[in-house]
Amino acid sequence: MNYCWSQNHHNFLFYLSISLLIIFQAEPAASKIYIDIHSPLQKKLIIGIPEFRHEGGGVGEEPVGKELAEILSNALIFSGLFKTLDPAVFLQDPKKMGIELEEIKFSEWSFLGADLLVRGSYRLQGERLELTARLFDVIQQKLLLSKTYAGDLAAARQTVLAFADEMMRQLTGEPGIFQTQIAFVGDSTGHKEIYLADFDGSNIRRLTHDQNINLAPDWSGDGKKISYVGYNRDNPDLYIVDLISKAVERISMRPGLNIAPAWHPTADTLAATLSFTGNPELYLLDIRGEILSQLTVSWAIDVSPTWSPDGRQMAYVSNRAGKPQIYVLELASGRSRRLTFEGEYNTSPAWSPRGDRIVYAGMHDGQFDLFIIDPEGKELRQLTGGEGNNENPCWAADGRLILFQSDRQGTAALWVMLANGTDQRKLRLDLKGSQTEPAWSPRLTWTPP
Repeated sequence: MNYCWSQNHHNFLFYLSISLLIIFQAEPAASKIYIDIHSPLQKKLIIGIPEFRHEGGGVGEEPVGKELAEILSNALIFSGLFKTLDPAVFLQDPKKMGIELEEIKFSEWSFLGADLLVRGSYRLQGERLELTARLFDVIQQKLLLSKTYAGDLAAARQTVLAFADEMMRQLTGEPGIFQTQIAFVGDSTGHKEIYLADFDGSNIRRLTHDQNINLAPDWSGDGKKISYVGYNRDNPDLYIVDLISKAVERISMRPGLNIAPAWHPTADTLAATLSFTGNPELYLLDIRGEILSQLTVSWAIDVSPTWSPDGRQMAYVSNRAGKPQIYVLELASGRSRRLTFEGEYNTSPAWSPRGDRIVYAGMHDGQFDLFIIDPEGKELRQLTGGEGNNENPCWAADGRLILFQSDRQGTAALWVMLANGTDQRKLRLDLKGSQTEPAWSPRLTWTPP
């Protein structure tokens, strides 16, 4: 669901940089971890989010307050950690509810089963929005978080998502993923192009316009660049697009394969598969495409690299044992060890940002399903099964959610689930055709176009 106040504001939201000024903030000195994001058994917290109260400004009756609350509610539900109360059960008119601690009737919210409550208010001054949002602990009847923001009305969604991230920091000890982005391949134009979208599939933007084949997007560690494979010369070459300057550079056009780019998590280098010597091997490249080192040396095909969070190890796919399996390369020693032994065709590994798990696609009963394993090859677990082909997994920055492509409903589309395989649901992408090869950004410190 897109939230916009007019077509002009909608365009601003999609294409202009967002300027946020936090002009007031208050947090309690003591902090309590309400949500254990490491626990697969974490119970969903029940939260009430009435529409934000209009404090003045604007012309006529503005629907902004309800939409602000819906943006926040949808984001929190997406995280898989919250269950929001239906506004139909509220015992008061949200427009008459107070937002100060002494005005909150905690007994009413406790009666409804709420653990938490968000109260917000806003004021409009032309095209400017002033917004105050507060998070309350219903059980302990105390204020947990208060933030006041000032920014463009067109940036209202980003403002609310910034508060959602702060809520997650308060409740879990680390920020949320609500200002992250996803990149993926879409063919709605009849060609495979790279697209960008917000974390939940909204605010879709087309990144490439080559009317050709573009594949395998991957985010740089700072989230400011995306690498991909393009076929503009009828050969798979490596490209990098700078998301700030919009500059596109072809960095490797060597004979043969230039594929599977994977950014180092902390450096401006990439691992990629090149076959200019005749055999597909993994190499380390700088951002100009110069080869810094050869990472694998074997007769086999080595592809699909994914870095450990500390950059000291790299999982990849090799058929050196006869069929594709996952291997782990120790960068310091140059030695590789086989990680997967179950299944005859395993591919597309993705290393968790927490470093403790690797998710991959494996052939199972004639279809691809997703599996998860620890970096030592233990605790193997199947996450999907019996519902089409499930491939190309990637992780959210918090290591709690996995995004992947699935054709379980016919056309390949993007799906998301918790890291334990539960709560699988289709991403709401307002885009025709298929969507494949997702890549989830790190937490961003800037606002993408």
